[in-house]
Amino acid sequence: MNSNLLKRIASAVVLLPPLIIIIFKAPFFLIKFLVLIVAILSLREWNELFSLPKAYLWYSILLYLGLLWQNFPLNLFLFFIFLIFSFSFHLFRFQAEVFARQFFPFFFGLSYVYFSLSGLTGIISDFSREHLFYLLMIVFANDTGAYFAGKIWGKTPFFAQISPRKTWEGFWGGLGLSFLVGYLVNLKFSLFDVKTYFLVTFLVALSGTLGDLLESAVKRSVGRKDSGALIPGHGGILDRIDGLLLAGPIGYLILKILS
Repeated sequence: MNSNLLKRIASAVVLLPPLIIIIFKAPFFLIKFLVLIVAILSLREWNELFSLPKAYLWYSILLYLGLLWQNFPLNLFLFFIFLIFSFSFHLFRFQAEVFARQFFPFFFGLSYVYFSLSGLTGIISDFSREHLFYLLMIVFANDTGAYFAGKIWGKTPFFAQISPRKTWEGFWGGLGLSFLVGYLVNLKFSLFDVKTYFLVTFLVALSGTLGDLLESAVKRSVGRKDSGALIPGHGGILDRIDGLLLAGPIGYLILKILS
């Protein structure tokens, strides 16, 4: 067993129990605060990936801090007001190269992190903690199943131009473990009927895979292997939550549509 695999297992063993306790026992304001911390760390890594000025990071943090405590759709309205303000600032000091190299990565990164993590808190406020737990377990199972199935059986490349180590065997292994874990969680909490369970699990697992590929494409575009080195065996925060960054908002939308 290689050292990286041991680090991944150790990190999961250490982080998973506190996460479960927080999801089911922590007050909602504390969960929002922890989401804010994750957002700050994610935005910091994003800024470092694109070598953005620190002013962008502080601006992003202040904006996210203000929006986190507002309710939808007011937070969405305020979000776009702030983005328009940011865009206007660049117009007054317009430099084509700086605009392309700084504003677009800033805009995409802030939107990506904000909408993704807001989807997670939205699932608790609009549905239940059990629904959030279900989504998290599907994403983590998909990631874990893909990793081990790819390690053991992986032969057929899966979007090799984006992530050379990903394989179709890993994809199917992740999907299979997602259905197994989803079945067990649904058996415990009775969240969905059989058809809905299959639909939700498939779409959340698929969006987790797409989120992983999207972050891999971003890192590849800037010549980086990991977004950071915060979590042993996993890289940075963005490396750990890449699947959630699409699964969060997509999972929220699916639940809204089904309700």
